[in-house]
Amino acid sequence: MTDLDPLLAPSAVAVIGASPDPKKIRGRLVTALKASGRSRPIYPVNPAHKSIQGLRTYGAIGEIGRPVDLALIAIPASKIASALEECADAGVKSVVIYSSGFAESGGASVERQARIREIARARGLLVCGPNSVGFLNQTSGINASFSPSANIGVKGYGVGRRTAIISQSGGLGFALYNRGVRRGMHFSHVISSGNEANLSALDYTEYLLEADEVGAIIILLEQVRGGGRFLDVAARAAALRKPLIVAKFGQSKAARRSALSHTGSMTGAEFAYDAVFRHAGVVRAEDQDELLDVAAAFTLCPLPKGRNIGIVTISGGVGVWLADACERRGLSVPELSNACQEELRGFIPNYGGVSNPVDITAQALELGGNIRAIERLYAEPGIDSVVAVAFTAEHGAVTADKKSLAHLQQRGEKPLVYCSYAVPHAEVLDNLSKIGLPCYTSVQGCARGLQVLADYADHLKLRNADVLPRPAKTPPLPKLEAVLIEHAATPYLMALNIPIPESRLVKTAADAVAAAAEIGGQVALKVQSPQVTHKSEVGGVVLEVIGESNVRQAFDQVTRLPSDIVLDGVLVQQMAPKGIEMIAGVAWDETFGPLIMVGFGGNEAEILNDTAWAPAPFGEARAEVLIRSLRAAARLYGNAQTQPADIAALASLLARLSLFAVDNRDHIQELDLNPVVLYEKGAGLIALDALIVTRKN
Repeated sequence: MTDLDPLLAPSAVAVIGASPDPKKIRGRLVTALKASGRSRPIYPVNPAHKSIQGLRTYGAIGEIGRPVDLALIAIPASKIASALEECADAGVKSVVIYSSGFAESGGASVERQARIREIARARGLLVCGPNSVGFLNQTSGINASFSPSANIGVKGYGVGRRTAIISQSGGLGFALYNRGVRRGMHFSHVISSGNEANLSALDYTEYLLEADEVGAIIILLEQVRGGGRFLDVAARAAALRKPLIVAKFGQSKAARRSALSHTGSMTGAEFAYDAVFRHAGVVRAEDQDELLDVAAAFTLCPLPKGRNIGIVTISGGVGVWLADACERRGLSVPELSNACQEELRGFIPNYGGVSNPVDITAQALELGGNIRAIERLYAEPGIDSVVAVAFTAEHGAVTADKKSLAHLQQRGEKPLVYCSYAVPHAEVLDNLSKIGLPCYTSVQGCARGLQVLADYADHLKLRNADVLPRPAKTPPLPKLEAVLIEHAATPYLMALNIPIPESRLVKTAADAVAAAAEIGGQVALKVQSPQVTHKSEVGGVVLEVIGESNVRQAFDQVTRLPSDIVLDGVLVQQMAPKGIEMIAGVAWDETFGPLIMVGFGGNEAEILNDTAWAPAPFGEARAEVLIRSLRAAARLYGNAQTQPADIAALASLLARLSLFAVDNRDHIQELDLNPVVLYEKGAGLIALDALIVTRKN
């Protein structure tokens, strides 16, 4: 981890290009530093002035003559390189470059940015930007941003850990900070990473994860630079129980890789990001409010022990609405125990509800029924999280319950949140903020917050339970571009202990007849050529063949191909019993490396497109969760007419494939097993076709 203290918590700051005009960016920076509230030296640098905003001003950074940790640079792009060299000569440890006109402009400007990278590495400078809006560090009390949003002076939550924001997208991070502060949230840092010529979003994330005050990190992400490192950082976040919450931009339809296999043709940039985020426990959010809803839950609530939600409401309709939203998100709103309902009946009128949601009614509210119901549900063993649905638009709405609510929140045994169906009064929001209670203003936002808490708790359990299988020794893959069709892929499947049908590769119809006789029963004849990767599309497969004449006829059919196609031969293969056709495979992603895929397969795999992906490697526990995430996973569970499928066998196959993919990450491009026929529980599976595509390292 790179120590970013000189950048984000500097002892002394210089402003190169400082201006006396607080309306200009170069002047705003000086004003913001002066208003930060900490007594650290500020050194304006501008040869045209002797004093700026009451501060002694220097003609050059080298004239200061005192230690400077951080230089803020807001000068024309053409002068940045020389300014960096001067900073390094003066012993400056870090800089923020606000100037634009670099890689975002294209052309020669790209070279300017490359020069920044070279100087930073050669001189040991920490560089934020260029094209950055700066940063805000509430913990150390420094505002190094020209964003007006960074000046909001709201106290935020008085308890709980804080949220940090890292943004690759200009001022959006500060706009999000603005939005969060106005709803009473407490932040530690806001960092605009700019063009990331030197320091990246991952550098800031690594640093912030180790800060005690940080409980969750929001990342506004346009691109991951270094997919393997991202996974390592996400693993560290999970180990520290500090969730990463990501809004990923650029989800428009991306050009798919030119692919030979079913697996490869179903991949793409967003498949990779979705797969990696789910696997790593990274929470993906779609808008500003969802980002803040999720962050509020993570920074102020303990993780629940289960998915059961208890709802206390003074509005029966809103309570039911929230219950619906929770259940749509995979949470449960169970009926309360008889003992709990009986106790609630002691202070809730008969026309109220005590089953869950608990509708205390306005009459019980006036008699203290709200806090009594909250306390009772908090104590109920079958309830994992508690929501209080309230009308908080009036002054004093929670004043009477504030002390009791604070006591419950300090116990930290289960999540406790408020859901207001009116815009909260400022005094109410302030009281809840001081207690450390999240206050949601939408039913969906509240349900989402509760969902991510339960999902993250499940993720941590799965992460601890997952064990990698023992690696198998397999033949080396070709180190050049190659297409290994079924017969050539067979040695790898056998080494991985993946069951395959008995087969013979033949060159003539007579050999096919002999092979069919040796195998016995019905056989399949399949053309084998690296130029024919989708055999059924060219009539290269004939199934359920039996008898000499039929074998000869099938051989003629599958070999009736254009003259420019070079055949390796024809595979005569034992017909396998029918089962559920699945697909499993590997696809190489340029950002994240090998991804493992599972789905419902056969000839219609691409049409069904019911697949799930995860980055390699993983064990059988994660593999089973991946399988169960398929849209049609219920087909595998069995019913009155069918037995459950052997999910464990498929999970084992996926885990072994994931290790094989990692071991061969320098050369594997695609691997396709389609179909993999899955049988009933205990009966295993069999792979009926295989394709491996390799690449140069």
